[in-house]
Amino acid sequence: MISAHDRTPGTNGEPAAASAQLAEAIVEASAALSGKLDPQQLHDTIAAQATRLLGADLSLLHGTRTRMPTDRPRPLRLLASSGLPGALAGALDDLTSTPSLALSAAESRRVEQAAADDAALDRFADIRAIETCLKACWVLAAPLLGADRLLGVLTCAFSGRSAPSLELLPRVQALGALFALALAAAEREVERGAERRLHGARVDDADARAQAEQRAEALHRDARAAACEADARLAAERQWLRSIIEDFPVAIAVFDERGDRSLLASRRCEQLCGGPHPLTTPAPAQRALLCAPGGQPLPHHEMPLVRAARGQGTTCAELWFRRTDGSHVPVVVSAGPIRDGQGTILGAIASYEDVTHFMERERLREEWITIVAHDLKQPLTAITACAGVLSRRSEAADIRPWSQKILASVQRLERMTGDLLDASKIEARRFSLDRRPTDLRAHLRDAVELAAAERPERDVVLTADDDVPLVHVDEARIEQVIGNLLVNAAKYGDPAAPIRVTLSRRDAEAEIAVENRGPGIHPDDLPRLFQRFQRLASAPSRRSPPGTGLGLYICKGIVEAHGGRIWARSEPGETTAFHFTLPLSDAPSSGD
Repeated sequence: MISAHDRTPGTNGEPAAASAQLAEAIVEASAALSGKLDPQQLHDTIAAQATRLLGADLSLLHGTRTRMPTDRPRPLRLLASSGLPGALAGALDDLTSTPSLALSAAESRRVEQAAADDAALDRFADIRAIETCLKACWVLAAPLLGADRLLGVLTCAFSGRSAPSLELLPRVQALGALFALALAAAEREVERGAERRLHGARVDDADARAQAEQRAEALHRDARAAACEADARLAAERQWLRSIIEDFPVAIAVFDERGDRSLLASRRCEQLCGGPHPLTTPAPAQRALLCAPGGQPLPHHEMPLVRAARGQGTTCAELWFRRTDGSHVPVVVSAGPIRDGQGTILGAIASYEDVTHFMERERLREEWITIVAHDLKQPLTAITACAGVLSRRSEAADIRPWSQKILASVQRLERMTGDLLDASKIEARRFSLDRRPTDLRAHLRDAVELAAAERPERDVVLTADDDVPLVHVDEARIEQVIGNLLVNAAKYGDPAAPIRVTLSRRDAEAEIAVENRGPGIHPDDLPRLFQRFQRLASAPSRRSPPGTGLGLYICKGIVEAHGGRIWARSEPGETTAFHFTLPLSDAPSSGD
């Protein structure tokens, strides 16, 4: 499985897939550009979409208003802007012969970018103008190319002199290609209109009477032609969007909630599925299944795309594609709804990331930990035996303390080895339990007596409700949890204050708490207290003691394997309490 630390954060603090965000930006920009054939309306839409989807503070669109021969330089004039103060429009209106970052991008035919430092201010006129309103900024210019012909240059400025994130360049390139297609389509429409107007001007006056007689028929024919043209344009836009989705390099699927509830998947998605997507309609005779980890097929209403179409997004869910040949591909799925301008859900989009290599890496890591921990056991056993014999048989007074130190160190190594093995099993979800009916009151009483014997200087007080029934638990594992919490309480608590252990019934759960008075746990440490390799630190000093930092992580794994919960509450300088629950049931859960 994928560990939490291997996942990347999303826009709401959760991990999220950058490819899904890019796909949503493409779909959103396509919807905004759809039907925009008026040049000025299209130019304004491109500038506004660039500002919003790229997170820019200012966007400029330069280009030419007329089509020029390819062997002559095209005048680079300001067509539209977003976020540009009106006073600066004149300084940026004509960049045809002025050294500028936009002109550099037009000539090089690639994305140019620069911080507004002294060198850039001296060299580029457009950066000088932008810097007067944004001060410290970073400027990026991207050529918009169609059939290797320059259609325009998109310039975006971002406040701050640090370079934008690495995810920005792919988004600029994808949106640039989309904007270029829209500009080319509008240019063709303008040319067709000019040709129609020219044709009308050439009509001979002698044909005026015939045209007048045929006007009614012509109007009717033109109306039908306009309708056909609109249908053809809509079909072309649909095909264009379909081509974008099918050729998208990331595995994505778009679910249309309207009409026939159709689904469109990229070729990469079909490669992961080994055939059609599970939601393809009509359903083919053989198709992949989307399953939970372990192979259990998901019900239709639980599939991420179906949930997203109901407005329930999914972020970084671990699932399997089970192919028709029986093999499976582990994937991380993120899905979200597609809405129109009024917020109505039109469908859903999902991205699928193949995480086979992550799974293999996790398997190798867990295998390595298991092998190392297992191979350490044999020499540790031999050292323990030899040190014990040396301690019992040596008559020299100075030998016994050293042998006791050897035994203590070996015991510590054995505990660390056991922690590594337990953590490995928890991470791989191979943690097994031997459940038996257990009297928690007697079990806690034995644990408290053992703790008192090991640390006679510490008082341990047990309080238990009488109405707690038998619970089905693994006695050794629960003893491990209680022992770890008692050791922590003795280690970090006030030696003069007693450790209090309570057992109570809470509805369908038994709750156990271990409380001590002492310096407490710093509030910043509480959220990550039960993560791997986290060690308790005293609130005043914040210094981490020695140890593997796996104790509380293993406690959490044991408690959750029983179907319970574990948490901590601490007030620095007052009390710290660790609570965990165990379900009250007549029999062990089916997961064991």
